[in-house]
Amino acid sequence: MSHPIPVDLAAPTIPFNRYFQRGVGSCHAYLTLREDFREHVRLAQQEIGFGGIRFHGIFTEYVGVIHGGEEADGGPRLNFQNATKIYEFFVAQGMKPFVELGFMPARLASGPQTIFDYRGNITPPKDWAQWTRLVRRFVAHLVNHFGIEEVLTWHFEVWNEPDLHNTFWTGTREDYFQLYAETAHAVKAVDARLRVGGPATSKTMWVPALLDYCAKHRAPVDFISTHHYAVDADLVLGVPDGPMYYRGPAGLAREVARVRQEIAASAFPNAELHFTEWNCSPAHEDVFGKDTAFTAAFALQSIKEVSGLADSYMWWTVSDIFEESGLSLRPFTGKYGLVNQHGVKKPVFHAYRWLARLHDVELPLSHPSARATRSSQGEVRLLTWNLPDVIETDLGGGDWKIKGVHRRDEFLLRGLTKGRYRVRVWTVDDERGNALHAWRAMGSPDYPKAAELAALRAAAEPVLLRDETLSLDGELALTVELSPCAVVSIEVERC
Repeated sequence: MSHPIPVDLAAPTIPFNRYFQRGVGSCHAYLTLREDFREHVRLAQQEIGFGGIRFHGIFTEYVGVIHGGEEADGGPRLNFQNATKIYEFFVAQGMKPFVELGFMPARLASGPQTIFDYRGNITPPKDWAQWTRLVRRFVAHLVNHFGIEEVLTWHFEVWNEPDLHNTFWTGTREDYFQLYAETAHAVKAVDARLRVGGPATSKTMWVPALLDYCAKHRAPVDFISTHHYAVDADLVLGVPDGPMYYRGPAGLAREVARVRQEIAASAFPNAELHFTEWNCSPAHEDVFGKDTAFTAAFALQSIKEVSGLADSYMWWTVSDIFEESGLSLRPFTGKYGLVNQHGVKKPVFHAYRWLARLHDVELPLSHPSARATRSSQGEVRLLTWNLPDVIETDLGGGDWKIKGVHRRDEFLLRGLTKGRYRVRVWTVDDERGNALHAWRAMGSPDYPKAAELAALRAAAEPVLLRDETLSLDGELALTVELSPCAVVSIEVERC
């Protein structure tokens, strides 16, 4: 930047929108019983603090909601022991479940087709009455166990990505719409105030069609949920199969705005909008797009551009303990998590942590890749990042081709009241605060020993560039250097 960017504490402000913090994704439900996964969630909650959680497979055979034998009404015996333990953990962490209703229990399924290593059945029910019985009894159990006032703060989402035919759903679009309507009515039969929605599609698909269907068939819809990634590809088990192109944060923002407009033009203009999956790319082996400093800068730019358009924007996922295509073979393999399978923080973890630390009042900035906030005491927290242009992606694990330049940012804080302030500046970039870089430097061990893991955790922490106490009265000039993909956090706090 050639001229200092003013950060005026007296300028008109807006509330800082924490929509990005309202939820985060995870893999399948049974994995959430693992203690190492739970440690990763506790870490995220301690340093970021997500409002909710979403994961697949609450009805898979692993969780065991269908038990042996039959009950007096002729339906299969139901068992919610594991499901209860799963939700109890997240509620104890202060997280509101975003309950994805799926996949199809084997005894209720119309076919044998499954997806992923955990074998989620993707077929429609062979008996609609037995499916709605399961949904109704399951939701009633949650209400009875957790209390209606708690469960009213949850969301119930019907299935996952049914538009991906023979990947997540073997039926037609009309079959899914029937599934949606039957399921939504079953949820509302427990309590009409409970929130239900869908279609949970990939690439923002089927939204107007579902809204039209619900209007014509009097099916309830409290929210729209859908997904997107900045690199599009048709994926089966994480293997790219089709054209891929990078749309970047601006492309994501255009898609969210379009879906918001589709809702506004429907018979349900007040429906909430939740993007229950998003990330840089949907490929499971994309190391550059998931594990590098680029991911952190990409996330910050996307969250800034999408702000105000969605009610929640859920990063997929919290942890690399993730089994869709099998567990990670190495510490860094391109899975979606904020932390790797050992709980080592990735650069994107710090992007979220620093965003979460921003104050609740946002200051206007002319800078396209920075955000500034202030507290009621006149303290300032500021983030700036350097997202390069993408020339070519590599979803198979190699580095992407990018075009970026070194940048110097100069900020001029105005309106600081007279007093003593502590000024601190941190960074993460391609080498600093970067566990992937440190892992490669130690020879990329497949099975790092305790000492190596300790070194990786230390290397993953941001580097403190400046820490000094100043006497200020009115103004403070701050200059920071950003290499491509770098992120810088600045805090100016009263002593």
